[in-house]
Amino acid sequence: MLHVIAPSPIGGAEAVVAALASARHALGQPTHVAALVPTADAPFVTALQSVGVPVHPIVCGHRRYLCEIRGVGRLARTLGATVIHTHVYRGDFAGSVAARCLRLPVVATYHGHTAGDWRNRLYEWLDRRLLAWFDAVACVSAAGLERLGRALVPRSKLHLVPNGYRPVELLSRSAARARLGLAGDGFTVGWVGRLSHEKGADLFLEALGALRDERLQTVLIGDGSERLALDAAARGLGLRTDHVRFAGQVPNAGALFGALDVLVLSSRTEGLPIVLLEAMSAGVPVVAFAVGGIPEALPPDAGWLVAAGKPRALAAAIREVAHDPAEARRRTEVARRVFRERFAEQRWVAAVDRIYELVLARRGPSRSTSDLAMPLTVATTSSSAKRPADPA
Repeated sequence: MLHVIAPSPIGGAEAVVAALASARHALGQPTHVAALVPTADAPFVTALQSVGVPVHPIVCGHRRYLCEIRGVGRLARTLGATVIHTHVYRGDFAGSVAARCLRLPVVATYHGHTAGDWRNRLYEWLDRRLLAWFDAVACVSAAGLERLGRALVPRSKLHLVPNGYRPVELLSRSAARARLGLAGDGFTVGWVGRLSHEKGADLFLEALGALRDERLQTVLIGDGSERLALDAAARGLGLRTDHVRFAGQVPNAGALFGALDVLVLSSRTEGLPIVLLEAMSAGVPVVAFAVGGIPEALPPDAGWLVAAGKPRALAAAIREVAHDPAEARRRTEVARRVFRERFAEQRWVAAVDRIYELVLARRGPSRSTSDLAMPLTVATTSSSAKRPADPA
């Protein structure tokens, strides 16, 4: 199987690809990742290399889409891929065209939408139209599945496949807090994600502004385009630097959840965030806006869900967690049980594999990709290359 993605430095789709590829690779199921990246040493590439997942950077330069299509096609043919699995609109486009040239089945994961500026909205609108031509689409939430159904993607091609997660070993509370530069005691509120508009870190800061009477410390883990604006917004809300800490991008952040007394998800839009599954498996109480697939994954008695876009409601829920630790413990136990029953990694991998089997069965016996004409050539760099190839 060949996954195709144009990864951002930080993001949920990237985490999903890494987790799924790692899981299948660990099970001995041949899985490769084609990364459409600006340089062969991009963070996403080096992260996969560090865990032994075969990753192949395709370095083409800005908006060189034909180069990317050729790169994916050449790689798929070289590897003898049987299915191409794409993620997010740029990966969907390059991967699907390459798959058609090779007459291979193509599967996409629909992670949701970001609802950013007009350009983002246009790309996402075009992507939803493109997905109608795929052999199958795995939707991480029922909300996403319904959205694609309304976009005229045939229902027969849509499959509900919530993300899964393999829990990591947690650092001790004291070690995790030291790693994040936090005081060893005190109630700690955490926020993890990309610092961009759709993730709603600004709404989180507004909620903290309503909690200035509470004795708590806060850490935001992640980076992104709105980092400087958020820092200014925190000062404008009167939030002191010892009250709100921007930790930046932190490697293996999932191991640090022991530092938190509550995790807050303030997204304006979501699919099914991996960070939610990390918190559920780690036993960290969750306060979240009820958007996207979050209400599907987190029942009302497993966390605190509030109306989307309401910072004061978010603040009230955080306050409730801080003042009722017994109820917080009860709900986290429910969340852990839900995680084990619904989001274990083995279930996730099995569900994705069933889609692969389905699309291959629909196609029937096919020739190896090495026997198919692929009128596309490109210089790509593999994970073992010392330098990027010349995209020309």
